[in-house]
Amino acid sequence: MNGMQKVGGLLAAMALASLAHAEPLNIEGIGLSRDVSCKGQDVNITGNANVIELSGDCGAVLVYGSQHKVTLDTARSLSVSGAEHEVVAKRVNALSVDTTDNQVRATVAGGEQPAVVEVTGADQVLDLQFDGPVKLDVSGTEQQVRWRGDEPEVQMSGIDNKVERQ
Repeated sequence: MNGMQKVGGLLAAMALASLAHAEPLNIEGIGLSRDVSCKGQDVNITGNANVIELSGDCGAVLVYGSQHKVTLDTARSLSVSGAEHEVVAKRVNALSVDTTDNQVRATVAGGEQPAVVEVTGADQVLDLQFDGPVKLDVSGTEQQVRWRGDEPEVQMSGIDNKVERQ
């Protein structure tokens, strides 16, 4: 086997390992309590009233359903959809919150490209720390976004929404 074949074989093995690692971790159920080490994986949380603690670096974290309590260290992105979730994230690079009555506390970190925060639906309450450039887009009804840190670029529409510095 020549050097090029070895390199090609190594690259193919790395690609397969990457694909195997790309499978998201699915946490589904009602009333579960679980601690999970992300190890770079994407995580999908569905169901109702689960208490989940995610440690380490996560990929994309998706929280769907209702009444989950989720804490996490870091994530490439966090999407919260459904009703009455409580989510605390130490650091995310993108954040999306929709549907209704969700509470999110997070540090959102922008880098070379601004982080994007999108808030839609109704009655969301967000407490955010911005580190670096952030684009904040708030629409829907009666959203409350309190922020600290670097001033975001804000776009607002909808009814009775509030964006205020703490």
